[in-house]
Amino acid sequence: MNSSWCSVLISAHSICLILILRTHQSKLFQRAHAFTGNEVHNGMRWGSWGQKEMCPTGMYATGFSLKVSMWESLLVGDNTALNGIRLHCINPSKSSSGPWGKWSDIKWCTSGFLTSFQLRVEPYKGIMDDTAANNIRFNCSGNAEMLQGSGISWGEWGDWSETCGGKGICGIETMVEQPQGVGDDTALNDMRIYCCD
Repeated sequence: MNSSWCSVLISAHSICLILILRTHQSKLFQRAHAFTGNEVHNGMRWGSWGQKEMCPTGMYATGFSLKVSMWESLLVGDNTALNGIRLHCINPSKSSSGPWGKWSDIKWCTSGFLTSFQLRVEPYKGIMDDTAANNIRFNCSGNAEMLQGSGISWGEWGDWSETCGGKGICGIETMVEQPQGVGDDTALNDMRIYCCD
């Protein structure tokens, strides 16, 4: 086989691969798009955003569980409270999470899908121990049911996110602070949701 034939094959393969990727990206954009009001404004800003986790195509979140560190680090004076949030579709979709705590039992909508959320956040405490996000609530479609997590009661509830304009929540992204060693650990600080039609 001569070198010009190989370069034609490589070029055709590259063009085909680019077309497949563009088609796949277009389908992903059609599947999930973030609405401008899919965040709340009381989250803290320590840490970085984790990877976006989505329900499988055609599925929506109908329940959630929390990873909470209740009192296990009380002896050293550094509590992290809410460490992770896991959405449950038919296949669970798990957000980035901190290393402390245990996963709670799943809270399920009795009908419909999760459609909006509200965070309970403790504000900056200065030289005292910071925990950031402590608990979460979700609204369900169908029967106006509200589900509350089994997190900690420190801090205040903020405003609700906008309600998903499509069928419901199909993805999640969380801001988590990595372990600080001898510094003050906060773990989960903020969250955003992704809504699907």
